[in-house]
Amino acid sequence: MVIKEVLEQIEDCDAKNSALKTWKWVKRGFIGAVAGIGLFGSLYTVPNDSVGVVQRFGNYSRTTEPGIHIKWSYGIESVTKVPIKRVQKEEFGFRSLKPGVDSQYIGADEIEQGKISDSDLENMISTSGERDATPNQSRLKEQAKQILRGEYLMLTGDLNMADMEFIVQYDIKDASKYLFNIREPKETIRDCANSVIRQLVGNGSVDEAINIGRVEYEIQSKVELQKLLDDYDTGINIVTVKLQSTNPPRNVRPAFHEVNSAMQMKEQRINEAKRTYNEAVPKAKGEALGLVESAKGYAAERVNKAEGDATKFEQLYEEYQKAPEITMQRMYLETMTKVLPSITDKWIVEQSGDGGLLKLLHLPGNGPEAK
Repeated sequence: MVIKEVLEQIEDCDAKNSALKTWKWVKRGFIGAVAGIGLFGSLYTVPNDSVGVVQRFGNYSRTTEPGIHIKWSYGIESVTKVPIKRVQKEEFGFRSLKPGVDSQYIGADEIEQGKISDSDLENMISTSGERDATPNQSRLKEQAKQILRGEYLMLTGDLNMADMEFIVQYDIKDASKYLFNIREPKETIRDCANSVIRQLVGNGSVDEAINIGRVEYEIQSKVELQKLLDDYDTGINIVTVKLQSTNPPRNVRPAFHEVNSAMQMKEQRINEAKRTYNEAVPKAKGEALGLVESAKGYAAERVNKAEGDATKFEQLYEEYQKAPEITMQRMYLETMTKVLPSITDKWIVEQSGDGGLLKLLHLPGNGPEAK
C-alpha cells in the first residue's frame, strides 16, 4: 500500500509539472503574438505626396512627414494619411469618366443621347456630393440630369438664365485643420464654390457670364472662395477656378446661336464695307490728286508754250521789220518744209523761158505711182 501511494503521488507530480510546462508555453505564445501584433500595428508608411496625422485616444498628437514611422498600437494611436501635395478637383455641371487625351465626360447632353451606362450613372449619383442622393434604378437618367442641372443652371442679375460648367482645383495646406475643423471637406468645398459662383453671376448680366466676363469671374471667384474657406479655417488652398463652358440654356441655345451668327455676319459686313471704303477712298483721292497735278502740269506747259510762241513771234516781227522780203521768203520756205512731207503726190511745174513750154518733174511719193 505504501509503495502504491508513493507511485500515485509521483504520477500526480508529473501531471502537474506537465500542465505547468504547457501553461508556460501558452503564455509565451500569447505574449509573443501580442508583441508581434503590437509591433506590426505600430509601423506605418506615409506616401511621398502625403503627411500622417497621428491621433492619440482621438486627440491630435503630431504630424509626420513621408517615410516609415512608429506609433502606439492597440488603438492608443491612429494615423490618417492626408495627400497635401496632390492637386484635387471638384467638377460642377459635368463629371469626368475617363481623363486624359481621349477624355470622356458625363453631361446632360450625353445622358440625353444615351451615351452613358447605368453603372456610370449610379456611380455619379452616389459620389455627387448630394447628401440624400441614392440611386434609383427606375429613374437614373432623371436623377443624374437633375443633379447636373442644379449645378450648372444659374440666374443672372438681369433675370436671364445661363448654363455654366466649371471646376475647382485645390490642395491641402494644413492637414490638421482639414481633418478636424470641417466634417465633410468635399461637400464644404462644393457648397462654398456654388455660393461664390452664383453670387458673382447673380450680380452681373448674361453677356458677362457667357462672353465678356469669364476671365474676371475666374479670377474673382478664386479670391472669394479662398477667403470664404479661410474664414471657416478649413486648411484648404484653392489652386484655380476654371469655367469650362458658359452657354445660354439648352432650350434657347439654337436661337441664341442664330443671333450670334447674325451679329457676326453684321460685323463681317461692316468690316468688309470699311475695307472697301479704305481701299476705294484713298485710291479715288490719289487719282483726283493725280488729275489735278496733271492738269496743273498741262496748264504750265500750255502757258510756257504760249509764252514761247509769243516771244518767237515778237522776235520774228522784229526781223520782219528789218528785212520784209527776206523774212517772208524764209517763212515761206519753213512753211513748205513742214507741209510738203505730208503730201502724198508731189508735182512741181516750172514755167520755161519761152513762156509756152512747161517742164514736168515727177517726184516719188507715197501713192500708188511711187511703187
